[in-house]
Amino acid sequence: MSLKLIYIIILFLSALQAHSQILSGSVKNQKNEGLEGALIYFINSENGTQSDNEGKFVLFRDVNQDTLLVSYLGYASDTIILAKGQLTLNLVMDEGVQLKEITINANRPSHSFSLLNPLNVETLTSKEFRKAACCSLAESFQTSNAIDLSYNNAVVSNREIQFLGLRGAYTQQLIENRPVFTGILNTFGFDMVPGTWLSEVNILKGAGSAIYGAQSITGAINSKLVDPETDVPYYLNIYGDYHGRMEGNLHINRKFSPNAQSGIYLHASRHSGFRDHNNDGFYDDARATRLNAMIRNHYSSKNWEGQLNFQALRDKRNGGQTILENPYLSSQTIDHFNISSKIGYLGFNNPNKSIGSIWDFSFSTLDGNYGKRFGLNAIEYHALGQIIFSWTSNGDHHKFDYGPVANLNIATETLSDQGTTNKISYNQITAGAFLDYQIKVGKVGECDLDRLVLTLSQRIEHIQPKKMFWSPRISARLNLSEIVTLRASVGRGYRFFRLYSDQINLLSSNKSWNVINTPPFESSWNSGANLVAKPNIFNKELEINIDAYLTWFDQQVVIDLEQNLPEMPVASIFSLNGKSRTGMLGATISYPVLEQVTIKIGSRFQSNKMQFSKEYKDQIFIPKWRGMTSIDWESNQKKWLWNFTIQLVGPMRFPDKTNYPHELKHDHEGWTKPYLLAQTQLNYKFKEIDLYVGCDNLTNFTQHNAIIAADTPHSNYFNAVEVYAPINGIKPYIGIKWAFLNN
Repeated sequence: MSLKLIYIIILFLSALQAHSQILSGSVKNQKNEGLEGALIYFINSENGTQSDNEGKFVLFRDVNQDTLLVSYLGYASDTIILAKGQLTLNLVMDEGVQLKEITINANRPSHSFSLLNPLNVETLTSKEFRKAACCSLAESFQTSNAIDLSYNNAVVSNREIQFLGLRGAYTQQLIENRPVFTGILNTFGFDMVPGTWLSEVNILKGAGSAIYGAQSITGAINSKLVDPETDVPYYLNIYGDYHGRMEGNLHINRKFSPNAQSGIYLHASRHSGFRDHNNDGFYDDARATRLNAMIRNHYSSKNWEGQLNFQALRDKRNGGQTILENPYLSSQTIDHFNISSKIGYLGFNNPNKSIGSIWDFSFSTLDGNYGKRFGLNAIEYHALGQIIFSWTSNGDHHKFDYGPVANLNIATETLSDQGTTNKISYNQITAGAFLDYQIKVGKVGECDLDRLVLTLSQRIEHIQPKKMFWSPRISARLNLSEIVTLRASVGRGYRFFRLYSDQINLLSSNKSWNVINTPPFESSWNSGANLVAKPNIFNKELEINIDAYLTWFDQQVVIDLEQNLPEMPVASIFSLNGKSRTGMLGATISYPVLEQVTIKIGSRFQSNKMQFSKEYKDQIFIPKWRGMTSIDWESNQKKWLWNFTIQLVGPMRFPDKTNYPHELKHDHEGWTKPYLLAQTQLNYKFKEIDLYVGCDNLTNFTQHNAIIAADTPHSNYFNAVEVYAPINGIKPYIGIKWAFLNN
């Protein structure tokens, strides 16, 4: 997008803003801490919003609106009558107990882009998760324009996300600011968090805070889980679909005192994997069983806050041929155990000072067999310790977050290949420190909004013998007005890779592995810009978001699937000597066209190229572009919710098939054709019960001949990983959610 066009957009939005009144302010508690997610809305209207992570908000105010209601769970609701022309409000809420459920008619956004957050964050709330089956975190992005759920294995049915034009392995996964599913489970993690456990998901694009870690090359996805304090005492979700997938979720929460709460969260799913929709002799989905359990314990007092969590996970799947004579069969079992803790102290005489810590210990194993050729056994121990000192000065114009951090990753991967065994050990110990400095400069108009917020992040770590890695990051947020925000960022990141588990999908092919050389880690730079605007058009908020990001690597591990010898397809793995750059330009707009109907339209263009000698090649299986349209309808009483989403996926490049027999090249040469996917879901809420029915892949589109040499699976040419689209056809489903409330 040209600078001239951006300038025109800004002038247009500023002109719209001139005809609007903007109410801004903050919602805080008695400790002067911002309350995130407080509801602020005008009585007898649909005009409402929620506070951001600092408790700040902006809200359009019509000249005839003067009565404002502010509500936050665990605090006494407050009704404020605004003075004529009043455009600022800073509210301090009192803790209180709400004995009855409050019905709020404000349109709390289920999907939003922040005008106030210093970083470029896209937020999905629990309301957004209602629009799809959302059986896992990976499936919760179906109505987002930022993230794709990729299809990459036709036998074991492993799934992975794509973000900013790169694999999900380059995106850091966080749960409540804590790195999770690192190492050997890096490619699986987003599919292993149940959707019912989520209360909010924040998609951080580009270089973010150094607090989260340096292994966020494209960004980070931070999930907030349901809180035992605010969750219902009992919650049950049951789901089933036409393809043989059954799933159940159970939440049990208890308050032992005003300061202590615990919750037990159970998840179980089973996939019978009985269908062969494309008649290639292979089951379309692996027969899978997943058991997932978590215990969350929360404690708070006047000066202390803490939580202690325990999690255990088993994921087991079996896939392969439907025939009984000499079949190709695969099996894979993942076990994961985790203990995590967060402790915060707020008892300093200065309310602007605090100290917190994050502790995490996990043990993971992966054991798989893929046909008669490959077997993989991996085991990993992970430990994290981090202390965060925070203080602000001059009000909140200067904010400092700093502290030490240490990581321990000890892992082994053992690959068996036709009688030969290759074992790799990883002993990765990192220790370092981080510093975030945030400064706020100036104010916007008559509102109490910061004009410029500049964040300087530094992180330095000792990551291997005689090697220090410096991760500088800088980001800026500029509020041109109350409704227009510009952001820019640049930063450096790295990630440890796992030679075998990162490429585990390749084991569902009979390609020979040729490991030439690999660096100890991958590193890159990321820069980006963002525009968010929320003008008021016909007394309704139009939300506009434009993103532009570029990622370039210092060193990158390349998986080259195109160096095929006669009768011997090869996967070459090496450190790239040439350039590798990925660019993304995307835009999303959302507008309530009618009182109960909202339309969201998004598009994204991507360029991912690597330099081999003097030749640049497009990365395989990365769509050149993508478009989506999502329509939401919600009834007046909030009982009915309907969503319809269509996605148009652009062409992707296949690996070169030189030296392949001609009869095996069909449908796997050149570029894929664009295809259309559609999904819908209808929810009905009756008291504590939420019934939902829906259907995925309404167009019944499937990739034909997804498996190469499916009739000769033990040959060298067998390949089940060149998957770019659904293998299953249309998938109707039904489910029930039941929230058991106290009498």
